[in-house]
Amino acid sequence: MADHPSPREVAAAWQPERAGRRSPKDLRDAIVEPEWGGVRVAASLATDDASLWRDGVEVPVPDELLAALVAAFCAGDAVVEGHVTTMALQSGEVAQPAMRAVERPSLLIPRALRKSVRDDPFVQAREHQARTAAIEPAVREALERGERHAFVATDLLWLDGESLVDVPLLERKRHLETILEPSYLVRVTPFVQPSAVTTQVTWGTLGFRELTHRAVNGGYLAGQENPGRAVARPPQGPLGPAKGPVSPR
Repeated sequence: MADHPSPREVAAAWQPERAGRRSPKDLRDAIVEPEWGGVRVAASLATDDASLWRDGVEVPVPDELLAALVAAFCAGDAVVEGHVTTMALQSGEVAQPAMRAVERPSLLIPRALRKSVRDDPFVQAREHQARTAAIEPAVREALERGERHAFVATDLLWLDGESLVDVPLLERKRHLETILEPSYLVRVTPFVQPSAVTTQVTWGTLGFRELTHRAVNGGYLAGQENPGRAVARPPQGPLGPAKGPVSPR
């Protein structure tokens, strides 16, 4: 029987799935998580080694982040999708995303959003891709200068020689929380139910310009549009509209 590929090989071959063309309200049994910005990467993790990959190329990051990933990891080997970002290092609630379970529904009702072409899910997905592509060069330059960034884990794609891309999202999330011990530089993204509007409004006021909605029973479609994934702006409420994005340091 052939040996399974190494986590580095799996991470190097990884391609991110993309948001589909459905509205978040059309996703059944979804969760919502903040969109962290920065550079979306695949982390290759082993007991004594860590590396980050994008488009088949290793992303150079400060040694302290790689050391933090090794220290946080408590499994044999894995490939974890996540974001290299400064947003997790900002002050306030963004710096300590402690809530990792699904919230109970909130009674707060958001104001109706004005209908326009910008509310079309396909347009929002394309705008999201354009924004992430625009910010990535600045993040890479900051990393090359050795500026401090955190890694925020969002998905678990491969664990101990087995692919998890066909495993339902919520199960992948649960496994993810068991293999990473959060620290200052290593986080696991929070997520809530779509009905937890208070939290989503708060994320908007903290600088998150976009939220990602994902169907809990869906698999991961590497390099493809996933109809169970959608990107949307945070709702508005009594706290006011979302602020602009936090710029890389």
